[in-house]
Amino acid sequence: MNKDNEWLTVLAVEKQTEIPNATIRRYIRNHGHHLNIRKKGKSYTIAPESIPIVLNIRKQYDDGKSLEQVEETLFQTGNPVTITVNADDKLMTVNVGEALQDMKKAMNEQNKIIQSLVEHMHKQQEYIDTKLEERDRKLMAAIRENQESRKQVAVTDHEHEKTTFDNDKKWYEFWK
Repeated sequence: MNKDNEWLTVLAVEKQTEIPNATIRRYIRNHGHHLNIRKKGKSYTIAPESIPIVLNIRKQYDDGKSLEQVEETLFQTGNPVTITVNADDKLMTVNVGEALQDMKKAMNEQNKIIQSLVEHMHKQQEYIDTKLEERDRKLMAAIRENQESRKQVAVTDHEHEKTTFDNDKKWYEFWK
């Protein structure tokens, strides 16, 4: 990190670049994420390495570009974006383009992993479904066999009762 005495006030940047104070503040409001700045209260301090970026912004506006066009150009040139991490004025410099590409790469890898897991789950579900159908068929066959054996037992019992009843009749109960 730069020492406190290396940071420049907006007035110092105005003297160095000959860009009006109000314009520099507008640049900070609109494009501050491209500049290495610190805010203390209502005042800003700017790192010396951000001065070329301020001059680039000025040149683009002088060329007649709009705010959106300037932003697009700043992103395309790969200017690092400065993000304040905590209240201790510790700054982390991030190149947004590289960070987005890294995130996109990681997302693609995760999507491939998710896709393979989904395919694996479908295969497992198909396996489970076939095993359940096979179990159901075996269960139904066992139930049918059980019913058939019960019918045979019932027929046998009925025939046995009938023959037993016929045999137990006395000669005088013949007409009954």
